[in-house]
Amino acid sequence: MQAGYVSFECLPFSYVWQIMMFQTRVLLGGMNVYDRYQDWRLDVDNMTYEELLELGERIGHVNTGLREDEIVRNLRKVKPDSSFQFPTEVEKKCSICQEEFEANDEMGRLGCGHSYHVYCIKQWLSQKNVCPVCKTAVTKT
Repeated sequence: MQAGYVSFECLPFSYVWQIMMFQTRVLLGGMNVYDRYQDWRLDVDNMTYEELLELGERIGHVNTGLREDEIVRNLRKVKPDSSFQFPTEVEKKCSICQEEFEANDEMGRLGCGHSYHVYCIKQWLSQKNVCPVCKTAVTKT
């Protein structure tokens, strides 16, 4: 080890963390920086499974999905016939269920241009407000 350097290998992780935070404070403008939200921060990486379950119960479920009327408004239904041409081989399958589109399947197309089985995309959009492929927001909130 060179003179002037400290080896952190023999220190407990909590001490190393404190040293790293001290160095960050010094780099960000000195010791005057006060983190008023420090008590609110959770160390989820070091929580037990039971603690994580309890945290999940306290936080609850946050639904980012769309309501039925929003889904209907943002979904264009397409009925492919035998002459319907898919731009690529990949687009012959529904990206959600991985089944190929059949001639009598009703497809739902989003504003971004990606198509899915209507049933599949309705289920998806009730949970999430983004296209499963390109992650484009389906509706602006």
